Amino acid sequence: MKHLLMTLMMMFTAAASAQSLGSLRVEGERGKFQIFAKVKAVRCSLDTRGACDAAVFFDLNETKGVPAGSYLLGFENTIYPELVQVREGETRTITLEKLTVPSSVKGSKIRVYRDFASLVEQKKMYLTMFYMNRHFFRLDKENFGDLYLTGSWDRDFVQRFTYEVCPAIQAYGEVSAGARTVCRAWNSAAKPQDLRELFSFAEDGTFEEMWVTFPGDIIPTAHPKYMVSVPIGEADFVSVFPGSYRFQGDTAKGKPGKPVVVKAGRVLSEATSEFSLNSDYTLNSIDSTSDCRGALSWKTEERAYCRRDSQAGCDRSQARTCEVLQ
Repeated sequence: MKHLLMTLMMMFTAAASAQSLGSLRVEGERGKFQIFAKVKAVRCSLDTRGACDAAVFFDLNETKGVPAGSYLLGFENTIYPELVQVREGETRTITLEKLTVPSSVKGSKIRVYRDFASLVEQKKMYLTMFYMNRHFFRLDKENFGDLYLTGSWDRDFVQRFTYEVCPAIQAYGEVSAGARTVCRAWNSAAKPQDLRELFSFAEDGTFEEMWVTFPGDIIPTAHPKYMVSVPIGEADFVSVFPGSYRFQGDTAKGKPGKPVVVKAGRVLSEATSEFSLNSDYTLNSIDSTSDCRGALSWKTEERAYCRRDSQAGCDRSQARTCEVLQ
C-alpha cells in the first residue's frame, strides 16, 4: 500500500512538473471605490467550448504563475476584449486604463457602466459565453455588479442562465420560432460572434438575453446596467480593461443626468443601438440578402436584431439574413 501511494505521488509530481508554466501580470492602480481589487483569470480550450479551468484570482501588479494557454481576463466587472495568450517561460503583462470623470459629468454620485451599445462590449459578451458556456462574472441584480468573490446563490443573477435545453430542442416537438433560432445559434456556433442571436442590445447600455427554457420557451430577460465601481466623485477615477464605458452623474434633484461615453484603449468609434426584442415576435428568416432592403429587422456578421443602418455593426448592405416581424 505504501509503495502504491509513493508511486501515485511520483506520477502526480511528474505530471505537474510537465505542465508548461508561464506568468500573468496586470498592472495598474485601482480606484478607491473599486472594492474587490482582484484580477480574475480563466484558462479555456480553443478546441472545445466550455472546457475551462477553475478561475485564478490575484492582485494587481502581482506576477502570477499559471499554466501556458489562452485566458479570459477580468477586473472589477470589466473584461479584456480578446483572449490573452500565456506562453511557457514568459510573462504576459496587461496594463489597465485609468479613466477620470469627464468635465461635463457633474454630481455627487457618479456611476460608471459598461457601454453595451458599443460593439466592443457586445463582443466581450459573445467571447466569454462562447468559451465558458456561461457568464464570466457573478452579478447581483440589485447591487452594483461584480460578486465573483462571494458564493451566495440567492444573490446570483446571471449564473442562472444556461442553454442545456438546446441540444435536445428537436425532441420537444412544437416550440417557438424564437427558441429554435436561439438554439440553432447555440448548437452550431463555431466562433464567439455566432452567439449574437442570444442578445438584443439597447442604446441605454442595457440588454436582453434570449434564455431558452424547458419545454422550449424563449424568455427575453433584461440585464441591469453593469457598473465597474461603487459610485464615485468628480475627482475620482476607475481602472478598466480596454472597452467602452458610460459616466453618469445625478442632477441637483437626484435624477440621473445625461451619460457620457468614454472609450478606453484600442476601441473604434461606433454608433449606438436601440432595438429590444419583444418575446411575442415571430422570426422568419429570409436567406436572400436582396430582400433585406425593405426588411424591418436584419442580421449581420456582427449583430442580430438590427433595426437601422446607424446601429453599431448593422450596415444593411452587409446583411446576412433578414427577419420579418409578424
